[in-house]
Amino acid sequence: MSSIISGLNIKNIFEYNPLLSYDKFDIIDYQLITGISVYPNYTGFGNTGLCSWFNNDYLEDFATDGNFNITGWTNKVINSGNLLQFSLDDNVRPNVVFNEPYITLKNLEFLSGTGFEHTKRTIFIAANTSSPNKPNIDKQKIIKFGPLDSPNGSLQVAGTNGNLQARLILDNTSFFAVSPIYDETNIFTLIQDAGTSLKVRQNGLEVGQINSPNAQWNSSYFEIGNNPGNNGINYYDLFYFSGILSETQIDYYEKYLFEKYFPESDGLFFAKKDVPVGEQYSPIFFTGKDYWTKNINDLFNFNYGSSANFTANLSPLKMGDGYKTNIVNTINTLNATFNLVYDGLTDAQAKCLIAFFENTPESPNKSIYEGFKGVTTNLFNPYKSNAELYFKKANFNSSYNNINKITIEAESLYDSSLDYKGMHVVLDEIKIKTYTETVDSLTTHDVFYYPSTSFIDRGYYFYTGINRNSTNATGPVTGPASGPFNKILIGPSESPTGTNSFFTKDFYFKGDLEYDINENVRLFSTEMKNSTIEYSKDGINYNILEFSVSFNRRTNQEARAILKFLDDKAGFKIFSYTLPQPYNKTISVYCPEWNHTYNFINNNDISVKFIEFKNPANPEALFNTQIKLT
Repeated sequence: MSSIISGLNIKNIFEYNPLLSYDKFDIIDYQLITGISVYPNYTGFGNTGLCSWFNNDYLEDFATDGNFNITGWTNKVINSGNLLQFSLDDNVRPNVVFNEPYITLKNLEFLSGTGFEHTKRTIFIAANTSSPNKPNIDKQKIIKFGPLDSPNGSLQVAGTNGNLQARLILDNTSFFAVSPIYDETNIFTLIQDAGTSLKVRQNGLEVGQINSPNAQWNSSYFEIGNNPGNNGINYYDLFYFSGILSETQIDYYEKYLFEKYFPESDGLFFAKKDVPVGEQYSPIFFTGKDYWTKNINDLFNFNYGSSANFTANLSPLKMGDGYKTNIVNTINTLNATFNLVYDGLTDAQAKCLIAFFENTPESPNKSIYEGFKGVTTNLFNPYKSNAELYFKKANFNSSYNNINKITIEAESLYDSSLDYKGMHVVLDEIKIKTYTETVDSLTTHDVFYYPSTSFIDRGYYFYTGINRNSTNATGPVTGPASGPFNKILIGPSESPTGTNSFFTKDFYFKGDLEYDINENVRLFSTEMKNSTIEYSKDGINYNILEFSVSFNRRTNQEARAILKFLDDKAGFKIFSYTLPQPYNKTISVYCPEWNHTYNFINNNDISVKFIEFKNPANPEALFNTQIKLT
């Protein structure tokens, strides 16, 4: 049992066994094999010898020049050949990749050496090949024996990254790969039996065998890299033994590589559908990827009632007389939390979702400087489909057998309010588009990004006219004029900055009729002993409003527009708002908090908090000077 399984509160989760079938929503802990893993220098087997071992654990593993170009990769096996680069040409010397567990050999870069002759051996390689520039033409060498371009003994990859398209090539014989060969780490194992046979395994599964391999496999010369015009191969670990290891021994060494270099493939997987018996249905193989997933979006959809809460992280700097400025405390001003509702779950679904929630801290780290990755989540309307959320709390409720509800509280940390496309309600060119003068249709509350060269004019605009398409584009003067064929042409005067525009940057949305405003007059008080309290006004702006406005039962279209407006203001930007009857005054406000609940299709509840700001919404002066450094 792995530590991952033992750390869960869910019972009956086991390591993957290819001899078993699985039902949809079953959970496995994938560890490549169920046995142990051993280091290459393990001496317990005794039948064969470790002849070479190259990896990237320490900077001392490399010899470098003054520019940290690699001149040698040191063999961990004493008195064995090293991989060297004697040329002074920087085009063939790879660079040390600091803080990464690999070296990259791209284009003409290569390392080579002698002293590697054996007739029988078992070779293990952990490598990640970048996608080629010409996938249907280029072949990329993983390793090569023999000093000549041809003939030589080599393992190459070719083709495209798909099932029955990706290929492994031994000498000149091609085999279909069982896992993606580009942009993913792979374990390649070669079993060389003198001149009689050569087998290749990919990630623990035998892919193919050739008889009478090229004689250069017995050569003393060994080379990695040298793939002209391509983007590089990351080499993590490379070692080999004299002689042929048993199947069990090979499994143990492959598992060492898997545990060390496969953080994305290690751990829990969840069945998207019923899984048949067979090793080819393993999660890391092409066939298995259709059955297993680590992506919650492949398993569950949110239910109605999910909600989002936004709060700006601000520090007000008060200046007296009711004036202040808001200091943004972090780069990402807005704190966003989501309450994700999963209702009507069967017991199997509930078990699956709880295990997923409890296992999220086991995700690989974002980098060596950061914590673990969040969960990539397709959010509900109108939010983005690739938000990175951290699942923090979960509530499980069961009313009867197979009737379960789970609510997960998740937080967004890395989605930035500085991106002009938006933080969570984004410019996706589908629902929210970049403005052009010809459009297929116009619907009230459509949102466009207007990319003007003017800072004042640039930004998001909201269409306030009637619904228009090519068949009703002519008629009342309540929308842009008709365009050619099946398009609507928006004339310059009707554009977002035109004199007859039906677009606005203002907050034009009407709140619910039921309104609630509390006023607190700011006063100074003076209290003297044996006397009454004396009040005086606190500066000239002593009636500053702070109030909430509700927008209930709004359509998806209007809700998207409201939420995009607030998303764009990022919790601190000032805008104008006209107070309802009996106030009727237009004031400057900012919105540091809002909440959205997705009740049903075209039924959204939004609640916002506005705080009055005693400065104009639009700046009277702009710093728009170009600074050049000399």
